[in-house]
Amino acid sequence: MKLIQDIRVYKSDVENADGNALPHEFASKALNVVIHRIVMKLREANVTLGEFDHLYLNFTTCLPESVIKPAARSVDRYHNWYRYYDIGVARDAHDGVVLQGVRESLVGHFGAYNDVQTIERCVDAALQEAEAMTVLHKEKKSAKAAARIYLRYLDNGMYWPLLRVYDVNGTEIFSADLPQMRDLLALGDLQVSSKKVTIKPRKSSLTADMKPMVYEF
Repeated sequence: MKLIQDIRVYKSDVENADGNALPHEFASKALNVVIHRIVMKLREANVTLGEFDHLYLNFTTCLPESVIKPAARSVDRYHNWYRYYDIGVARDAHDGVVLQGVRESLVGHFGAYNDVQTIERCVDAALQEAEAMTVLHKEKKSAKAAARIYLRYLDNGMYWPLLRVYDVNGTEIFSADLPQMRDLLALGDLQVSSKKVTIKPRKSSLTADMKPMVYEF
C-alpha cells in the first residue's frame, strides 16, 4: 500500500481512452492550492490509494453526471504510479463541483483502504481551515524537549512552516514562524537540546549556501 502523493484534476469533452488525446489540466491556481492542502492532510493521516499514489481526476461530459469510474486507459507499465478516474459532469465544472468530485472519488473508490471518516475529516480541514491548516512535517525528541515542524500552505503557493517546542509533559514552551519557502529544502535534519533547536538544510547542491536556522528557548 502506498501513501497518497498527489491529486491532479483535468477536464475533457472526448472519451478519456487509449488512442485519444490526454485531458487538459485545470489552470485554476486557487483550486490547485486547495487540492494540495487536501493531499497534505491525507498524507498526514496515512491515507492510501492502494497500489498507486497519484490520482488523476478527469471531469468529462462523456459520462452521465456524477458517475465516477476508472478511465478506459491502459496502465503505463513504465509510469504505473498514477491512475486516471473519470467523473461525469453536465458542463464545464466549477471549483465547487471539482472539490465535491475529489471528496466523492476518495470516499467511494478508496474508502475500502481507509477509514472513511478520516478522509472526510481531512477534506473538511483543508476546506475550512485554509491557510491556517497545519500538518506535522517533522519531529525530534531529546531527553528534555520535543521539537515539531508543522507546515501551512498559503494561497500564494508558498509553505509557511511553524516550529513548536514541548517539554516532557507535552506543554508547549516555545513557538516560532519559520521563513516562507517555495520548497522544503531548508527543512532537513532537526536537532533539539534542552535550550536550542537547530534546523539544517537538506544536503544538496541547491542548499550549499544555506545556513542552519537556530532557535533558542
